[in-house]
Amino acid sequence: MGSMTEAAGAWPRWLSQLQQVAGAFADPLSASHPLVILPLNIAAFWLGLKFYRRVGTPLLHPVVGGSLLVFAGLWLMDVDFPGYQRGSGLLYLLLGPSVVALAIPLKQNLAMVRRAGWPMMLGLLVGAIAAPLVAVVIAALLGGSRTVIIALTTKSVTTPVALALAQELHGIQSLAAGVVAFTGIVGAVFGPGLLRLLGIADERVMGLSLGINAHAIGTVRALEISALCAAFSALAMGLCGALTALLLPLFVG
Repeated sequence: MGSMTEAAGAWPRWLSQLQQVAGAFADPLSASHPLVILPLNIAAFWLGLKFYRRVGTPLLHPVVGGSLLVFAGLWLMDVDFPGYQRGSGLLYLLLGPSVVALAIPLKQNLAMVRRAGWPMMLGLLVGAIAAPLVAVVIAALLGGSRTVIIALTTKSVTTPVALALAQELHGIQSLAAGVVAFTGIVGAVFGPGLLRLLGIADERVMGLSLGINAHAIGTVRALEISALCAAFSALAMGLCGALTALLLPLFVG
């Protein structure tokens, strides 16, 4: 009954977001209009992907290259983050369904996930707590402000969850989004190489590490390794996001 009530309450929010997206398309044409921002996003990612496939180095992952191209375009057009966010409203609206789609490799490898059992769950619990806690402790020791600490607490969850938590906790959404993107990119680029350097070749462990530390971007990187790696990464990403969303508001008031 509770899940049905929550689902019924989610529909008005989704419809409200859909109305905002439609309203943005009805605005007068400008540098932050969706008809400008959406093609910029698509073209930047396409160019980043082409370059990544040609060069092949993780340092030029399409998320990295595409983000740099988008940043350059926004800088040239003098578009700030709120304007970019409004122009990218359609993409933000599709983030939720796209994250849910990452459950496909999880379903395909469900038998392997079940065999992992309690050791995997314990590792997820420890990782979900340690990943943000280390960053928050370091920031607090260095005198970080409350807004910075709030942004760091959301660093290991995917973008839709981070933005919702930042809004709920009265943090800065742009800072939270930047921290999440930076965390995901660093984890996706350097994570697999670092794990191999440490002698970790088990794709299940690699997937869990990428999902906990690099969320959706790490899960996409795990897909390049194998479907099994992506399955464990998707599970870790989903459970870490759920734990953070449930527990964080209780500790940060």
